[in-house]
Amino acid sequence: MSKIHIIRTLKKLKPYKGAGIALFKKINGDYSILLGKRNINPDKGKWSIFGGKREKEDKSDWDTAKREFFEESYINFDTLKTKEIEECKFCLPFFKWTTFLREVDDSFSAPNYFSSEFSDLKFIALNEINKYKLAFGVRKEIKKFLKIVQYCPR
Repeated sequence: MSKIHIIRTLKKLKPYKGAGIALFKKINGDYSILLGKRNINPDKGKWSIFGGKREKEDKSDWDTAKREFFEESYINFDTLKTKEIEECKFCLPFFKWTTFLREVDDSFSAPNYFSSEFSDLKFIALNEINKYKLAFGVRKEIKKFLKIVQYCPR
């Protein structure tokens, strides 16, 4: 492939910027993460957090994350009581992503109704997470969360 061809290809690439929210909660002493099984690409058939591409009306990554959370879970994030944990960032040449890690109390339940992007939605215990096929980035988000809360799954 020639240098000219590579340069032309790179100029056609549009940078992607997105954000999402990863919700964790402690159930019977062990942490779980709320994930949805994707019905569509990317990562069809894998378990993912809520998130997506930044749109023109989004003023910040946090706006993108909350909008996507609502679009995919039908839950207004501003109505939830959460503990702010950290941000997890992925930065590649044409890809920037921010995940906001939040903890909810044990009274919060996974919604019964959610976007058609997912075929299932549930809290998955972190000590069982290896049984699931996860979308890109989810393991990194879990590792960062566990490091921050200094927790070792049983």
